[in-house]
Amino acid sequence: MTLSTRTKQAIKTGLAVVIAYGVALQVGWEKPYWAAFAVVMISLDTAGESLNKASLRMLGTLVGGAVMFILIALFPQQRWLMMLSLSVYYGFCTYMMTGSKRPYFWFVSAFVCMVIMVDAIPFDPLRSFQIVVARVEETAMGILVYSLVSAFLWPRSSRSALYEAVTHCRQPSISSTEPTVD
Repeated sequence: MTLSTRTKQAIKTGLAVVIAYGVALQVGWEKPYWAAFAVVMISLDTAGESLNKASLRMLGTLVGGAVMFILIALFPQQRWLMMLSLSVYYGFCTYMMTGSKRPYFWFVSAFVCMVIMVDAIPFDPLRSFQIVVARVEETAMGILVYSLVSAFLWPRSSRSALYEAVTHCRQPSISSTEPTVD
């Protein structure tokens, strides 16, 4: 019985979601669906695409978390200044999404800030810190689980497509005869 590429991808993603969610539940993390959500969001057709998106997601999560750490430190009891600063950061991320080569990074960074802010209501600096740490570790665990499942279960590379694209774009070879000078 031969499985289609779509079926294999669905099985890999489903298995990774179950493993990530199960590990997060077993460890006792507060929001295990964040790990499962990370798996679903980075699941793409080939390993290279998935790893690229995973790295953008992880870096965006780290930057978004760092921005929230900074804002929590600067405005621990000033909600309006916190909201104004977040609005400026969201505007910056939106600007960067439109002109950047990596819009997903900026999207995730802004999204993580928003999730942390919403989950920390009523605003509490300690609660915000805990949410940032939980978000980073659960995203990292989801990415790790999907990467391992993808690497060991029907790994799919885009190497052949890249090689084919490069060989079709190759310049014609220069002939071996040297031009004569009169």
